[in-house]
Amino acid sequence: MKKLYINCQSGLSGDMMLGAMISLGVPEEYLRDRLSRLKLDEFELSVREREAGGHSAADVDVILKEPGNLDTDPYSGNYRNYGQILDMINGSSLSSNAKVLSRRIFDIKARAEAKVHQVPVELVKFHEAGAVDSIVDIVGTAICCDYLGADEVIAKEVPTGYGKIRCACGELNVPSPAVRQILADEEIPHYRSEIPQEVLTPTGASILAGVADAFGWEEIKEKETLLSRGYGVGKRETGLPPLELILVEAKES
Repeated sequence: MKKLYINCQSGLSGDMMLGAMISLGVPEEYLRDRLSRLKLDEFELSVREREAGGHSAADVDVILKEPGNLDTDPYSGNYRNYGQILDMINGSSLSSNAKVLSRRIFDIKARAEAKVHQVPVELVKFHEAGAVDSIVDIVGTAICCDYLGADEVIAKEVPTGYGKIRCACGELNVPSPAVRQILADEEIPHYRSEIPQEVLTPTGASILAGVADAFGWEEIKEKETLLSRGYGVGKRETGLPPLELILVEAKES
């Protein structure tokens, strides 16, 4: 039985998760190949290694070929809605497991955004330009989880940070309304870390809620054999250690 542990004491974002997955052992070319099945040609994936917290970590960046205006409110601009994203996922040649997990994560995020913006779920539009960041981060995570084939995913409680953040809707308190909604809806254990910035994004919160089967682990048990560790970093300098993923093989009782 394989278990995947998520040590998210640094918070969580989509790019951090993709970086940690690649560092853990998901082949970069495998991820690129599977993402290409979405027929989404609006981005390039940049992957590089850098030191963080004494570890070699992967830094993934989704680079838009034609960057949009991120200061435009999604409900007044040309953004993909939730229904269009589901059609893209369903119409792709991804595996059934990757599709199911992608839809689960997007559904968590869409339901939270629908409550925050008071619109029907199927009409939710995402803040990232054309929703490309969300699509790559969420579907990419599902692809990586499918590759690893873990039977159980266990995560630590997650910090949120505090302060203010500027996004398409203006200046918001941290955690943002969407993050607060996801934490409440999915009952994710969390706490306010003493970092005056956002360390848990809406996409990160959605991914955590969608992939984690349980929360609260403290250390790897003796009966579990370490298979691999991976580290991923985001774009903000928080002073926190990188996101850590640990894959283990658990002996049957």
